[in-house]
Amino acid sequence: MRRDLADARMGRLVGADGRTYSPRGATLQRPQVEALVESGSPVVTYLPGGRLLWCDEDDAWPAWADARTAPEAVTASRWESPDGALLVVLVWHG
Repeated sequence: MRRDLADARMGRLVGADGRTYSPRGATLQRPQVEALVESGSPVVTYLPGGRLLWCDEDDAWPAWADARTAPEAVTASRWESPDGALLVVLVWHG
């Protein structure tokens, strides 16, 4: 499912699953992102202009594939909710 996240801010966001996520740790490397996506973690893409797009289930892997092959720089980070749910945030630098 892909869904826009309205009224979200970088630094803390409420996902489409209703959890509040905050950044944890440094920038992720490609194998780390792939492991998280493979394990079922949702992906949020932060696009130029401030649009946040939530991708879970079947849409998380295609979102990561788009980031891997993008001509623009894309950084990835791990975010976590208080109950331990993980999220990958991809920031497109355009």
